[in-house]
Amino acid sequence: MRRRHVESWWAQWTCIGGTCAPAAAPPRNGLERLLDFYTSVTGPLLSGCLVFVTVAAAWALSRALGSAAGQAVEGTFFIVFAAYCLANFARCREAHCVVTGFGWSAVGVACVVSLILGHDTRVASWDAFLVVAVIGFGFEGLWMARHGNNALRLGAKAGP
Repeated sequence: MRRRHVESWWAQWTCIGGTCAPAAAPPRNGLERLLDFYTSVTGPLLSGCLVFVTVAAAWALSRALGSAAGQAVEGTFFIVFAAYCLANFARCREAHCVVTGFGWSAVGVACVVSLILGHDTRVASWDAFLVVAVIGFGFEGLWMARHGNNALRLGAKAGP
């Protein structure tokens, strides 16, 4: 998947396949090639407007499978999504990805721990997923308002 840079939030969420802010530099090593591969495989379903379909499908599957299996699906989904965000942040620096990557990792781990302990936390897990999304994109909105784009770069000029 070739990621492209767009300037507006609307363009980011209405395109299929997502965006990058700014475009990632060519990979310099095996780890960066692996991160690019992972985001190219998962990105079409976890970014842009298709993310809503993917989230709805994961939610419906977790409900249809019942307590234990549904929670396993949720935990896996949250961890896969978190890994996408962390890989995307490492390569593209989208500001929301640092929040959603770590936040959804915590939600995914909590799902797995709850499953092991025999607690059904499916409703609370989805609530946490949404809260992390709101916080992440809220942070990105504030970052964009302050710096003019959504590339989170500390100690360096954040502009294009």
